[in-house]
Amino acid sequence: MTDNLIAQADQALSQLAERFEHWRQTRATAYERIPPPLWDEAIALSRVLPDSRVTKRLRLSQTDLKKRRLAQSPSPAIQTDAQAPTFIELPASGAGSVSANAPMLVEFERPDGARLRLRYDQALPLPVLMQAFLEPR
Repeated sequence: MTDNLIAQADQALSQLAERFEHWRQTRATAYERIPPPLWDEAIALSRVLPDSRVTKRLRLSQTDLKKRRLAQSPSPAIQTDAQAPTFIELPASGAGSVSANAPMLVEFERPDGARLRLRYDQALPLPVLMQAFLEPR
């Protein structure tokens, strides 16, 4: 992740913390549930920033945040053919117009939306990396 993305997420976290504080001060009762839009923003930020940073700043439970994030994510076991990952075969050597020593950029995306982007100049064990990233934990 870039430093710029993290800086933007930190700024968004500060703004969200102010909104959480405003909600806490203006809620009708002490037991009122956190509004779904606030949860949605907290979950979105937890996909970029560490859970500990988000929960500490927003004064939330890490367990509750994790449960809600998992509930929002589509279950990997319930995939249709359209959602199934597609694989392409990569040539063993640098075939075509790309030289063997040219820098390459490879991006993987899982059904849950997680992405892995690699830029490299030398050969990497791509099948091993793909398998480790795409397999369910």
